[in-house]
Amino acid sequence: MKLPSALLPSSLAARTVLLVLAVIVVAELATFQLIGHFRRAAHVNQMTQLVSGQIRLLQTVLPGLDEVARGRLSATDAGEPSLQLRSDGSGVPALSPEFGFAQRLAANLGERLGEPVMLRHAGIAQRTGLWIGFMAGGERWWLVLPPPRFEPQALPPELWMGLALTLATLLLIAGFFVRSIVGPLARLGEAVTATGGGAACAVTPEGPREVRRLAERHNVMLDQLAKAEGERREMLAGLTHDLRAPLARLRLRLALLESDAERAGLTRDAEDMERIVAQCLAFLRSDERSPEVSPLAIAETLRDEVARHCELGRAIELTIDEAVKPCRVALSAGNLQRLLDNLIDNALQHGAPPVQIALSCSADSVVLRVRDHGPGIAPADRARALEAFAQIEPARATGGSCGLGLAIVRQIASACGGAVSLEDAAGGGLAVLLRFPVKR
Repeated sequence: MKLPSALLPSSLAARTVLLVLAVIVVAELATFQLIGHFRRAAHVNQMTQLVSGQIRLLQTVLPGLDEVARGRLSATDAGEPSLQLRSDGSGVPALSPEFGFAQRLAANLGERLGEPVMLRHAGIAQRTGLWIGFMAGGERWWLVLPPPRFEPQALPPELWMGLALTLATLLLIAGFFVRSIVGPLARLGEAVTATGGGAACAVTPEGPREVRRLAERHNVMLDQLAKAEGERREMLAGLTHDLRAPLARLRLRLALLESDAERAGLTRDAEDMERIVAQCLAFLRSDERSPEVSPLAIAETLRDEVARHCELGRAIELTIDEAVKPCRVALSAGNLQRLLDNLIDNALQHGAPPVQIALSCSADSVVLRVRDHGPGIAPADRARALEAFAQIEPARATGGSCGLGLAIVRQIASACGGAVSLEDAAGGGLAVLLRFPVKR
């Protein structure tokens, strides 16, 4: 039988503790059932010995007593507390008891005395005693067993307290072992999540053997991924480096051409090839894990970079909030330059001028906003636009673009703990928002 998922806790730790608790509860219930069964059997045997001993004693004593002595004896206990002797008469109940204790007691007394005994009872609801009939000196007498003697005495409170302490101790031990299993699994899950997000994170093998083995395989996978990534980067770097020499020779031959029309077309093709090579190199450099850099005063450096682009005749508008001027971010000047170059080139190549750049601060982050006035990118394509080598429009591939501009921006931002998002700009166009954590 399978339990519905809604009835079970969502975490592995809670489910394991629930399993341990269920096993303990079932074991305790089974134990109490066995204890109760044997206590009831022992109680019946004890009552059988008590009652049979009293009957044999009374069968010996009663025939030799006169009426006065018999009356005095029947008016008192028959040697045991609350076990009373009664003579036969109209006060004897008429019902034969059918509950389990009475039937077991009757069977045991019959075997021990060697003769059948009669049991009478006024009914369970009346809470009257159990009348046990026997013959003594040719007369029938009755021993009355009160209702408290039907069942064994209740378990003492000390026993319940001990069981509660035992259960609490078992739960603490179970919690310790569950934590030793779930803790390494949770850390391994965090490492896998970080690896999936692009930040390779090894994990220390710990916990049970199976969990340690899983962690070791995760670390081996990271080594294999790093090796494959290194080979890919080396291949791309070698390819782009090897292309520079043929491009230089191509430019030399272009300079020797006499036809201006042919030279213009071939020059444009060579420039596109150089732009693709430059993008590939920038993408490889942006993915490198550089050492910690000194916090950068981004407002001042941004103003200098935008001035450099304006000197090239590009239509760029810059707005910097006063509150952001003292803010610093964990970004090198070189990475900020590559980031701006790609954003501005994308805005002018695929959008339309003017390019509006705004720098502001929000809570504990610095927000850089780069907006163009072009057609923008459809919401369904924005996630893909941030991927490497993604071409949203096939026509872009013929303009010297290989789909690395926004991927480079995302890698640079991620390396310093930032994030990139694409939005629609008011009045048309695309707005690229970058958020960098502020370094104190």
